[in-house]
Formats: sequence, structure tokens, C-alpha cells
Amino acid sequence: MNSMKNAVAIGLSAWALATGACAAVTADEARQLGASLTPFGAEKAANADGSIPAYNGAPIAPPAGYKPGSGHYPDPYANEKLLVTIDARNLAQYRDEVPAGVAAMLQQYPSFHLNVYPSHRNSPYPQWVLDNSIRNATKAELTGQITGDAVKGAYGGIPFPIPKNGYEVIWNFLLRYTPADVDNRQSSFLSDASGRKVFLGDFDCLFANTYYDPKATGLADPYYFKQLCIGKAPVSAVGYNIMLTFSTDYANADQLTWVYTPGQRRVRTAPEFSYDTPAANFGGALTYDEVNIYSGRMDRFDMKLVGKKEMLIPYDNFALFSAGFSTDKFLTPKHPNPDMLRWEKHRVWVVEATLKAGKRHALSRRTFYVDEDSWQIVATDGYDQAGKLYRVGLDFPSVIYGPDQASYTVGQRYLFADLTKGEYFASSADDHSLSTANAKLPDLGMFTSSRLAATGIR
Repeated sequence: MNSMKNAVAIGLSAWALATGACAAVTADEARQLGASLTPFGAEKAANADGSIPAYNGAPIAPPAGYKPGSGHYPDPYANEKLLVTIDARNLAQYRDEVPAGVAAMLQQYPSFHLNVYPSHRNSPYPQWVLDNSIRNATKAELTGQITGDAVKGAYGGIPFPIPKNGYEVIWNFLLRYTPADVDNRQSSFLSDASGRKVFLGDFDCLFANTYYDPKATGLADPYYFKQLCIGKAPVSAVGYNIMLTFSTDYANADQLTWVYTPGQRRVRTAPEFSYDTPAANFGGALTYDEVNIYSGRMDRFDMKLVGKKEMLIPYDNFALFSAGFSTDKFLTPKHPNPDMLRWEKHRVWVVEATLKAGKRHALSRRTFYVDEDSWQIVATDGYDQAGKLYRVGLDFPSVIYGPDQASYTVGQRYLFADLTKGEYFASSADDHSLSTANAKLPDLGMFTSSRLAATGIR
């Protein structure tokens, strides 16, 4: 593989890179969508040496043994030949292609390595989402008193397929394509410094993505995503239920969070469930804005768009969603089992988030690496107040098979490694952590405080 020392930003003007300035996409720029660019903004063509193929949105043919509705997704690439293994010994040869946090893990843990395989670009999108993405390009804009606090003029597609700044890239992640109805079982663990596996919790979660309701043409209110999670285990979490509602206009309609706890036997609002507050439902092993790699409001950070690079990232990790997945095999000491992970070369948008003067957060700086095809954040580096890298986030995406409207790239399994403590958090790391999707919006009556109270154990 070639070094990425000659990587350059692609599709961005020099002034936008230098200043992070925001400008609407012109009609001429928008004509690239569906031509040199996909309708959702990725480059169609392969890279110069062919290690990144041209985009192929054709549906993946599920392998034999796939059972629709099972929540398990067999690996269609299981028989592919390994290209190279990267570890601390040969890292220098690939250093420019590896996120900083991943490089730090390779250097700190001699047993950690990257198994690199041929790249595939099969992130699926329904046609109506592609059409809406093209439409959004000239209509969507950032609004609000604080840059990046709100987005308007977008619906049912990637809001900024030709992004001009870091806020637009992160909004593309927040509003990435996810079907209207997703159900999954999420089990989380902490692997502590001694290598001991600590079970943190098991939740049944239901997601309603009103931004991608195929029967609508716009949002009825600013809240685009609703999440309901019911505690199943351990005993202390049974009946601990949480509901979150995320906004497209945080200045005027902030995130709403409600919690039902069996001890209090009532529903209460929880505005503290945001930013760098330790996530109680994950045992405090990560912060609320690290849930799903990143979530919530961007008002505490300046988001600078560095550009686009060709990098080695976690991708097509079907092994983690297959029926044969084993928690015990995956959760090895210090880091997950590297032989259960697949890495590929892809183009990613790189965003540097720097804490604003006068704002408070546990992290002074964060780097986000965002896949150009799925708009999923696949990796993030977090730096403490002294500027030292110590938090490493990784997402392990793969494609959910299903009908055209319900097939999508999922990022359900992710982790955060704390390099200072020598431990890591893993979400959905159990063999019964399943995921299914449906294009039809679920009953929104389920996402109310009164319904949350009805789900509680008294």
C-alpha cells in the first residue's frame, strides 16, 4: 500500500479549508452530484492506484444461511485474502494512513494489529434518499446564533453532500441515512486494566428516525431522532429506562431526556445527560456525547474541516454481526481481538474539534474521521486538557441486509479505549446484541414520558 504523505483535500476550495467559512452550494457545484460525485457526496471514481474501488451501490447478495429478521448478518467477504497485517513493527510504513489514536494503540499494545483486506463500497441508499440529498445540496443551511447549532432546509437525505465546513460534516453524520424504525439489543462491557470483563448493562432499544420517514416531506417539529431504551440486565438495571430526543435546532429546542428509575418510581427529566457527563446507563465508562461515537450539540467546539484523506479504517465488520460472534473471543485484555476485526482503505473527511475559549469539557480537542460513503464516524481521537492523546473511539460498521428501504450501513458496535487507564468500553459486544430495521415509522406514541412511565417496574 502507498504512503499517504501525498494525500490532499478533495473537493474543497482553499479558502474553505483555511477558514472553515460557510457558503451555500451553487447550482454549478450541485451538478457534480450524480456525475463525478454520488448523490450523497462521495467521489464515484476509484483512487489512483485502485486500492479504493469506484462506488458500487448494488445491493449485497446475502450469503447462504442468512435468515431475514434474525438480526444476524453473515459475512459475504469471509473468504477474501488478507492483504497485510500492520503492527508496531511496520507502523512507520503506513503511519500517514492510520488515525492517530489507532497508531497509539499499536504502539502501546504489542498484541494489537490491523488486518487489512480489499476495500468495498456498498453503502446502500433508497432512491428517494438519493433524490432528497441532491435537493438538500442547494437548500440546506446552518442556522442558529452559534455556528452549527441548527440546520434547516433539509429532509430525508444527506443535508450537506458537498460540505463546506466541519459542522456540516458532523451534521451529515448525525443525519446519516438510518431507516425510520430500528430495533436493537445493546449489551455493554468494560475491559479493565487487569483484563477483567465487567458487564455494564443490557438494554432493548427502539429508535424512531422521523427525518427519514418515507411518507413525509419534512419534520413536524425540530426533533429528528427519538430513542427509547429499556433496562434488562443486570438486576440493578432492570426497569431503568431512558428516552432521548435529539434536535435539529438546539438553540430553540434543546435535547430532551427522560429517565424512569425503579427506586423513585417516577419519570424525571435529565438535562444533565449531555456533553461530558459520564453515562450512568453505561456505568460511567464513557460520556453522553460519546454514545454512538458522537451525539448531541456542537456548541462547545470549533469544528474545522481539515479535508479528505485516504485512510485505513474499520469497515465491513460482518463478523461482529454474524451468528457465530463470541463475546469471550472479542473482549480480549487491553483491546478487542484484532483477528475479529476487518480494516479497509477508504476516503474519509477529517474534522478537528477544538474546545472554545471559556467552554468546559473533559476533552480539549477531538479529531473525527468520517467515511465518505456512509457518513459514519469510524474513528475519533480525544485529547486531555494538557493536549495528550488518551481517548480512542472506533466504530465497526457493516451493512444490514434487507429490502431496499431498510438496508443501510449500521454502526451499532463501537468502543472507546482509555490509553491512560489501559481499559476500554465496548458497546453491543454480546452475542445477542441484534439489530433489525424497517422503513415504516414506529408508533410515536411510544416516545412520550407517560409511555415511559408505563414501561417501568413498580
